[in-house]
Amino acid sequence: MNLRIAFYIFTISGVLLFSACTQPQKTTVKNQNDKLIAQANIDAVEEKIPTLSEIISIDVGFTKLSEMMQATGYIKKLEGEGPYTVFAPTNGALDRLHPKTLESLKKPENQEKLISMLNYHIISGLINKQDIIKAIKEYGGSVKLKTIAGDQLTATMKKDKIYLIDERGNAGRLMINDIEASNGIIHTTESVMMPN
Repeated sequence: MNLRIAFYIFTISGVLLFSACTQPQKTTVKNQNDKLIAQANIDAVEEKIPTLSEIISIDVGFTKLSEMMQATGYIKKLEGEGPYTVFAPTNGALDRLHPKTLESLKKPENQEKLISMLNYHIISGLINKQDIIKAIKEYGGSVKLKTIAGDQLTATMKKDKIYLIDERGNAGRLMINDIEASNGIIHTTESVMMPN
């Protein structure tokens, strides 16, 4: 190859390369108030976790339980610090009670019995589903849970389902577990537990 041709090719290549590297860049003028996302102070939206009483009051699955708690003023107890574990009977669970039993519990003169029944569904402290399963296995198939009333519920398992058994021998399955509240946790039950 002729030295002069090689020199011209080298020179042209260099000019093209240089001009490609020095293309004018587009610039946009931003308002001084504009910030990049990484620079902006974005306040995290903090989601408020409801209390036990708020969950029971607004959840349509607990309308009957909520009515009972409102009637006795018991709902205020579940606004407190806790923490509590609540085994909350659903509307369906309360519907399965004998109608006379349910009506009797609603009478003003039986308010103490109703409060005793509500106390029987609550345990001090936080016990999630995995805690219950672990305790059942560690205690040979069942575990006693002391309620805030001082009475005991028995938790056991059948296949992969957790059941509560009251002191009268009535059993009820836990259905939805680990509903988180700011002052505790809720497990829904398909049956109402009754103290002696």
